[in-house]
Amino acid sequence: MLPANHPYSPEEVLPPVPLPLPSEEADAIPVSEVLSPPLPNPALAVSLPRLILGCGPFGYGIYAPAEEVRTTMPARIVRAALRAGMTAFDTAPHYHPSEMILGHALAAVRDEYPRESYVLITKAGKYGAKLADHDYAPEVIRASVERSLRRLQTDYLDVVYLHDVEFIADAPPAQGTHLDALADDAGAAKYHLNAHTPLGAGDEAVLAALGALRDLKVQGKIRAIGMAGYPLPTLLRLCRLAQAAGHAVDVVQSYAHQTVLCSTLAPFLPAFEAAGVVQVVNAAPLSMGLLTSHGGPDWHPAKYIPAMYEATREAVVLARECGSSIEDVACAFGYRPLTMGNGANVPVVIGCTDLAQLHATLRAYAEVNGGIGSDATEATKAREIEEAMVKLFQERGVHNVSWRSPAPKDM
Repeated sequence: MLPANHPYSPEEVLPPVPLPLPSEEADAIPVSEVLSPPLPNPALAVSLPRLILGCGPFGYGIYAPAEEVRTTMPARIVRAALRAGMTAFDTAPHYHPSEMILGHALAAVRDEYPRESYVLITKAGKYGAKLADHDYAPEVIRASVERSLRRLQTDYLDVVYLHDVEFIADAPPAQGTHLDALADDAGAAKYHLNAHTPLGAGDEAVLAALGALRDLKVQGKIRAIGMAGYPLPTLLRLCRLAQAAGHAVDVVQSYAHQTVLCSTLAPFLPAFEAAGVVQVVNAAPLSMGLLTSHGGPDWHPAKYIPAMYEATREAVVLARECGSSIEDVACAFGYRPLTMGNGANVPVVIGCTDLAQLHATLRAYAEVNGGIGSDATEATKAREIEEAMVKLFQERGVHNVSWRSPAPKDM
């Protein structure tokens, strides 16, 4: 039986967004919350803003119940994001019905924001949470992209990732500190980073799926191709395989790897660039809700690592006792600028379920990056709390530790 979100499965039909959209005080964006222009990346066919709106919250039950997803709130979030200069949107078939919700939202603001004014990023290959729900067959990848084009009401997509490549690739790494992959030859060998040929049928399937995306790029339906996933050594190894095959990957996105808990993305940037990647994207600065007072959704993989989850609960108390919050500390770290060797900024993907969260995100980003209203004294205090939190994670043995993906529950 095919997973519900597979491109060959029956499709839900959603009505357009009712117009006109509400226009209240929360829908306006003050000057202090407008993003500064992105640093140019001449090597990439698209221009990515410093913040990208992650549209996972537009999926049923991912971060919000279905009844909230079916309101005008997603369209209002999209409109406000565009007004703030957050001109890129990240979605996926797996976040059902995010693609359709986003497509209707953008159609509702088309007069104000035509297609060329924003960037659309989606994914292909993952159609459910379990290992069996992943399908990288080239014909399925092509069908998935064609369906995404229809859902997003466009004739081209700016970036398409293969979604969660570690579910298909051979030899995904175990839970642990993956920085040793960069340390020496022994570390590289541990993660098969010196292999110049596929390890098995899984790697070959990823390369074939990349080939399907390349064909769509030649046809003008995709402007850039990429891979998204969690374990950095796996992403790097696959990028090297693609480069060795003569077809380098344009964009790589990882998540929860540039946080106050785990900050391993930055050391990997030079290796990705050496593998031909021209843009890296960072998602989940709050580690998918783990670095919040409520601790994230029930499905969060860190909840299967008791020491890690318990350390974040201790961090909640630490921040509160210092007159702050774990969210503020995590944002201060996660929104700090990260730049690639080619001069491009590493955008941050963030998600919001309502306008209040969007405004809070924009204010926090401005404060961290010296925008209007930022306070140097508060920034110093935040850095001190951050250092104490990192020390806590180090003492608990969970700093810079990556969880296993796929997790045992997803096998």
